[in-house]
Amino acid sequence: MSTVDSLEEISKYVRREVIKFKTASGHGHLASTLSVVDILVALYFGTPRYFNPQNDILVFGKAHGGPAIYPILSRLGFIDESELSKYCLPNGILRLHPDQSIPGCDFVGGSLGNALGYAAGRAFSERDRQFVVILGDAELYEGSIWEALLFISHNKLNNLLMIVDRNGLGTIGFTEELLALEPINQKFSTFGISAITVDGHNFRDLTSAYSSSRSQPTCIIANTIKARGVSFMEGKPEYHTKYPTDSNTVEMMLKGLE
Repeated sequence: MSTVDSLEEISKYVRREVIKFKTASGHGHLASTLSVVDILVALYFGTPRYFNPQNDILVFGKAHGGPAIYPILSRLGFIDESELSKYCLPNGILRLHPDQSIPGCDFVGGSLGNALGYAAGRAFSERDRQFVVILGDAELYEGSIWEALLFISHNKLNNLLMIVDRNGLGTIGFTEELLALEPINQKFSTFGISAITVDGHNFRDLTSAYSSSRSQPTCIIANTIKARGVSFMEGKPEYHTKYPTDSNTVEMMLKGLE
């Protein structure tokens, strides 16, 4: 059984590896990747076990955060650890965003709003599998999300779990200033979706929410901090696409996760 302490250690490992391969390559979105780490660690390593990576399917609507899965897949033996240092290099298998060419990965929505509909269709036809969809909160601006929720609710897809990475930030600013989303839980409930709000960095909250029995389709709204683990970047919109790559700052970032 995974204790909270062991999950914390795995989380630190994932964040360190993400920081190393992102800053070495200079590609992608570091802050968006860091906010989703604890959500994934709890899903893959927490107990009681809800998600079986050998059979169940994880789908990223929030494609920017997808690379957070790479160190997890390495730890589980899906990919060799040496691949992490080849992120976005021609001689490696790890892409900017994960896709089906990478062992342990599935569909990733490059255009926001597409992944939920894809997952809903598969969950409808593959009732014996669990499907988990990671959504960005600003992704909820897409109308296709709400169209998919109608289908999910109507067909009672209890084998599909949605998780919103609620870090409060979109590409250019705070979601509640750009186009207010709250109250998110009430909006999901209106569509016939059970909404649970949790601390997205609290492993007890996350594992409890994952393992709770479901009488209807469920969405977990996980309150997170964008760039979690790098104090000077946390919760700041300007770091959506940029992050330091100089060796001294990278070393400081890694040291903060020891």
